[in-house]
Amino acid sequence: MENSTPVSIQLNTVISQADGTKEEFTLTSTGEWITKNNIDYLKYEETQEAGTVRTIIKMEEHQAVILRSGALKMRLAFRDGESMMSSYDSEYGTLSLITETKKYTHRIPQEKPGRFYVNYNLEMAGSPVGNYTMTIDYKEVTPR
Repeated sequence: MENSTPVSIQLNTVISQADGTKEEFTLTSTGEWITKNNIDYLKYEETQEAGTVRTIIKMEEHQAVILRSGALKMRLAFRDGESMMSSYDSEYGTLSLITETKKYTHRIPQEKPGRFYVNYNLEMAGSPVGNYTMTIDYKEVTPR
């Protein structure tokens, strides 16, 4: 059984580098929250310089996967307290990534907005890229 709900999305990502520098990105979008076979999915699109990127986040109790396709192709896997193999397709071929999940939580929208939260260290081709904190708040869009 599939249940799809239109949602508004507020995404915030903070990237901390080993040298102490920080970058912060925010995105406001609309998308849909889908529940299928007791698994939650969040789907949305964002426009970047290279084109449109479609994102699907599969959220389970102790693990999640972010799939990005279109102008950017990436697969990031998370499991609380573990390191997972991930990948990024670049013009030079597929690069191997490792996500070391420090904390992952997921709350579906009820009285409060839904929240997807993950804090992880990212490694690309054996070198640390940085520590990422991603928070996505999403809530049902009421039809006008």
